[in-house]
Amino acid sequence: MPSKQAIERRSGRSGSTAPVRVIGLALGVALSVGVVVLLLLDRQTRMQAADRQSLAMATGVDRLLHLELRNIERALGGIAADLGDDPVPARVQDAIGGVVARHAELASIVLCDAQGRALSPGPDVPDLHAWRTAESAAGPAALRLGGLRRGDAGWELPLAFPDGHGRWLVARLLTRELDAMTVGFDVGRFGSIVIYTHDGRVVSRFGRGPSQVGRRVALPALAASHGARFNIRRVSSLDHIDRAMGFSRTSDYPLVVSGGLSVREVLAPWRLYVGTALALVATYWIALAAVLARLRANERAQTGLLAEIETQTRWLRQAQLASQIGVWRIEAGDDRVRVTDEMAALFGLVPEGGTIALDAFFARMHPDDRSKALAQFTQLRGSGQPYEQEYRVVLPDGRIRWLKGSGATVTDGGREVMTGTVIDITERRDAQMRIERAQMQFRQLFERNPLPAWLYDVGTLDVLAVNEAAIEVYGYSRETFVGMRVTDLLAPEDRDVGTDVILRQGEGSSERTWTLVTQDGRRIEARVHARDIEMDGARARLVLAEDIGARLVYERELAWRASHDPATGMLTLAALAEQLDAQCATRPCDGFSIAYVQLRDLELIAPTLGRRTGEAVLREAAGRFARIAERYGLGGHAPPETFAIAAFDPADLPALVEDLVAASQSPVEADGGMFPLEAWIGLADGPCEDGGAEHVIAHAALAAFQARRGRTAVVRYDTAMAVQAAERLALLRRLRKAFDRRQFELFYQPIQRLSDGRVVAFEALLRWRQDDGSFVPPSLFVPLCEESGLIVPIGAWVIEEAARASRRLADAGADVAIAVNVSAVQFEAGLPADAIRALRQVHALRPGALHLELTESVLLRDPDAVRAQMGRLRDEGACLSIDDFGTGFSSMAYLRELPLDSLKIDRAFVRDVVDDVRSAAICRALIDLGHGLGLLVIAEGVEDAAQRDWLIAHGCDQAQGYHFGGPQPLEATLALLARAH
Repeated sequence: MPSKQAIERRSGRSGSTAPVRVIGLALGVALSVGVVVLLLLDRQTRMQAADRQSLAMATGVDRLLHLELRNIERALGGIAADLGDDPVPARVQDAIGGVVARHAELASIVLCDAQGRALSPGPDVPDLHAWRTAESAAGPAALRLGGLRRGDAGWELPLAFPDGHGRWLVARLLTRELDAMTVGFDVGRFGSIVIYTHDGRVVSRFGRGPSQVGRRVALPALAASHGARFNIRRVSSLDHIDRAMGFSRTSDYPLVVSGGLSVREVLAPWRLYVGTALALVATYWIALAAVLARLRANERAQTGLLAEIETQTRWLRQAQLASQIGVWRIEAGDDRVRVTDEMAALFGLVPEGGTIALDAFFARMHPDDRSKALAQFTQLRGSGQPYEQEYRVVLPDGRIRWLKGSGATVTDGGREVMTGTVIDITERRDAQMRIERAQMQFRQLFERNPLPAWLYDVGTLDVLAVNEAAIEVYGYSRETFVGMRVTDLLAPEDRDVGTDVILRQGEGSSERTWTLVTQDGRRIEARVHARDIEMDGARARLVLAEDIGARLVYERELAWRASHDPATGMLTLAALAEQLDAQCATRPCDGFSIAYVQLRDLELIAPTLGRRTGEAVLREAAGRFARIAERYGLGGHAPPETFAIAAFDPADLPALVEDLVAASQSPVEADGGMFPLEAWIGLADGPCEDGGAEHVIAHAALAAFQARRGRTAVVRYDTAMAVQAAERLALLRRLRKAFDRRQFELFYQPIQRLSDGRVVAFEALLRWRQDDGSFVPPSLFVPLCEESGLIVPIGAWVIEEAARASRRLADAGADVAIAVNVSAVQFEAGLPADAIRALRQVHALRPGALHLELTESVLLRDPDAVRAQMGRLRDEGACLSIDDFGTGFSSMAYLRELPLDSLKIDRAFVRDVVDDVRSAAICRALIDLGHGLGLLVIAEGVEDAAQRDWLIAHGCDQAQGYHFGGPQPLEATLALLARAH
């Protein structure tokens, strides 16, 4: 036992406690003053940092805003430069549409005049002059900013840009797009970044609470200066939060940006710091008082207490040397364990006098671990060997905790005691269990993956593991698979290059398509997905093989269908052109020739005789042309009845044409019938350097079109065809424009009754007046109208105008009819009887007021359908005539059954009726034929009195021609009738 003097020396009792008290008080005062000074300096530093940060945020957003508006200004400037002095509407729309498509932040762009009236699609801007004038001095930029307004997509900021010609481009900027400039800044919980107009209206706001867009606030006076950057502390009028705010107005545009950090939030750490510092100071004073009190108590302590402290210090030091935490101690033969508070807390026990019964510890252990732990502890306690084990304890609240106990037998004062520590290893065991679960899940994902998968060593390429799907698909046993190298799965032709690729494969992943071989030799096209992983410290690669054979077949079929006609199996014309261009690009050649074949009425077979018959005829025809194409080069098909054959050697073109003519002249036998083929062939030569094969095919198609128009079997392309086609297209465009602009008008030529010279009808003749007052000859534009189908809407307009003219003639007291020519194309397109009925009802026309004149070609298509249609028209009160009779090939049988009212003798027979015996005979025969059928006979083209007298002498009923009067407008016709009456 230490002496009393030694104990007193260790306790530091060598005199009075006065020096300690003086030093403690002085140190406390110094500490308190220092803490106060540090707190004040820290507060000042935090506020200065907040000012710098708020100004930095405002400046940063201001620069982003400047860049955004400058980009919009440049885009509007680009539009203005494109528009020029006299913008074309289509060009304006294209230019504006392109910019709006590239700038998601723009709702729209409208071209306006100086008063704000829209010159392009979009709303007017009535207040444009007011706000661009009021805001013109707000910044040096050309871009002008209007007042905020609500649009369909939210708040919008109008932007106006002058185009240099007195007009303005007005864009509507979506303010929500400006939010992206502020979202990325760290403003804390109560900070904000706000963009204002120069008059204080909120454009965008980032921060807690509503956006406040559109609300006006009072800005500091300094914010009105261009280039201003300053800090100020103020309470926001938007959300009433006190902030350290920075303002920036450095851009060329009249917008102000503020960034603010909540003073409360900035000083929150400082207040915590103040509390902590004051607590430390208070703790110091409390500790000082406790120390002084303890010192006074120590002076009065007994030597026995000091000895006990020394004993406790010794065994605690020994326990700390053993394990440092959760210390316990038990003497031989004792059943109570001396523990630290940490040790008791680990088991959820409360010590009594610093000790706990030994049985209480084992009672806390998990039932599965208790017997093993007790047996081991008992054995080691008796043998004196070191003790270490891991076990679980169940706490009073039901939680389970993993502990690691360790200990050893030591000698203390001649006595043997067992002491040690207990450590909480719950987190470590939980982490270990998570790793084990992850490994188990990975194993299950690997094994149960429906795609074949294997794992191989990147260095040796040896297969390390394989799943069941791979074994089932590739047929190898698991032992065989694991003993293979991964390159053994590759097809022989892929093995060399595949090995090289696998060896060169770097870190990361790969996705490739390979041909893999199964154990029985089957080939599988697979897309290989690979990922590098680390396994036992070595680099391995996990592979999943996706069978894409069916998908590749489908993709190949799609590719074939994209370049071939499915009905015939021949190339499409586009694919034919691509192959010809590719051939010319890969090898020298002297060009090629194209034969463009158009079959007549092939598309009518299916709707007439059935789809199967139509397909059979098409397949046979395609087979013939495909075999010819194989001999000379390539062939293509464009549904329904066009074929193009390319001869690689232009010298073979004559033989190719001969074979094509022979193939088209031979009838096709299908479904027990013979179907003749009639073809028009266009030829064109294609040097490889002359614009590509598509250009040559188009030339050949134009030649085939000319062949069809001229009813010539074979026509070779020349440049005059292109010129003629271009002229026809230009004339057709003019025709369409003329119809849209109502440039057509009707002239009326009188038809007289020869018996008394009275005008009984007028023929309506179509005229096309030009801007200079001249007329385009009908012989030039009417055939083109029929070819293009434009004759259908024009014909409908003519009938309606004729009905309107008939009404005016009736109102003027003239009981005359209006005759209208009906094109065969118009009649076949459908001339509904309902339309005639509607016109008669609208204009209150009498029966017979409208005469419809049909050509003989109408009768040749489908006589039965034509007869039925003519009957319906006649039932609705229309009179029907055959125009230009005698020039066609009408069957007398059909003519007898048609519901006709009159025949019109063609002017070609009337012209020479006086001088030509044959013409006279034909006219007599036609007059007698008409009268024999009970029809009225009208002669056309009567030019002189001799022709008129001959017609009267031979019983012709009516006549028209320049001898009786030329075509004239309706007003002149009305005047003529007025003079006659």
